[in-house]
Amino acid sequence: MGYFKCFFVVIFVSGCTSLPIKVTQQDLGKYDRVDISRINHWEIRGKLGFKSTTQGGSASIRWLQHNTNYKITLSGPFASGRTVITGDHQIAEMNSGGQTFRHTPQQLALQVTGLKLPVDLLSYWVKGLPSPNTKIPNNLLTNANGSAASFQQNNWQLSFSNYRLTDKGYLPQKIIGRQGEQTFKLVVAQWIFLDS
Repeated sequence: MGYFKCFFVVIFVSGCTSLPIKVTQQDLGKYDRVDISRINHWEIRGKLGFKSTTQGGSASIRWLQHNTNYKITLSGPFASGRTVITGDHQIAEMNSGGQTFRHTPQQLALQVTGLKLPVDLLSYWVKGLPSPNTKIPNNLLTNANGSAASFQQNNWQLSFSNYRLTDKGYLPQKIIGRQGEQTFKLVVAQWIFLDS
């Protein structure tokens, strides 16, 4: 399985839970890409599924992000009970089944899922945004309010749906990524925004 451990210390001064609100046609004007891009301290809870040429599975996910640092807790079938991954865009550590593994985030993701995931881009994709840290996206399609419906970046085709209005703006609840025979699907049940 994988490798993850960095120094991940986050002090939560205050936090607020944002339960999804069904967006109506009148809410479509509330999307603001700049405001969404400024969200850098958050937690999501939901489900993650994946399929590669060699493996597949699903797990519950709890993902805490603070700037470039993250702590991801996976529980369910492919996570072998409970797996905790901490790190940043350079190094990550995974604790699973009493074992600890350390490697680059990309290598660890490949080990865990069989997917060649650009881990450093995922914190943007989960918000429905292309990453500004790599090539500009291709084939960007937007909804009527300017939110992304789909785009291609880093050889991954991404689609975003089930947008909901949260305390911080309009965010997708379903993200699907495809690259050849590799796929992942992230379904977000809850966004929690943490103010530092």
